[in-house]
Amino acid sequence: MDIENKSCSIGALGLSDSELKVLGSMAILTRARAEGSYVMSASAEIVNCDIVIVNAEDHASMIRWHAVMVTPQPPVMVLYASAPPADPAQHYLLRPFGPAKLLALLDRIAAGLRESGQIWKKPALSHAATAPINAASLRALVVDDSPTVCKQLELELRNFNIHADIAETGERGLELLAQHKYDLVFLDVVLPGTDGYQVCKSIRKNPQTKQTPVIMLTSKSSPFDRVRGSLVGCNAYLTKPVDYDTFRETVGKYVETET
Repeated sequence: MDIENKSCSIGALGLSDSELKVLGSMAILTRARAEGSYVMSASAEIVNCDIVIVNAEDHASMIRWHAVMVTPQPPVMVLYASAPPADPAQHYLLRPFGPAKLLALLDRIAAGLRESGQIWKKPALSHAATAPINAASLRALVVDDSPTVCKQLELELRNFNIHADIAETGERGLELLAQHKYDLVFLDVVLPGTDGYQVCKSIRKNPQTKQTPVIMLTSKSSPFDRVRGSLVGCNAYLTKPVDYDTFRETVGKYVETET
């Protein structure tokens, strides 16, 4: 929050182009207001925003939001397409929405922050405050040929203070396993070239990696897939897209995390 200009910074995750235009128009409308204005921030800077608007129906955006939750938590307004949230105390908007409706809700949120003493007093975050607490001590390998999945898992793991290395093929994954020691391996079943089952077999045959927890990822969910994964030595089996709570619970079984 800019104290001198009474400017409230807003970040957005998962909004459509038309919704971003509405948000930009709303911000312009508030520039000359005595009671304070709103300024849009780049998505890369949401960790320092006063209010973050998140599309709850966009999986990648929710993962990004969970990564922000390790910092002093900004308020959040979640957008729903057709129905309000189950929690009536949560801020929300229904699509479609215009600048006036958006501004009215933001003003209510800002007023609540002022009354609680939070607004305009948010501490500046240093790089040290936002960096993983034990980034060097925990390390995971993600083997998946989907850039989207790799990015999502990287952000999820960062939330648990775990550094992630990425491999797009099974062959590259085995190369990295020979070069580094990992606390966890996330392994997609379907990969170009050597598939996940073969990679898992190789991990279990190697004395240096045979004790490393392996969590297999797949879009399949049949009992046969799970049995096959167990036969090659995987420790857990997650179906994509991975539920956040399930992911947290699974990671917690194999490593001690700091969040």
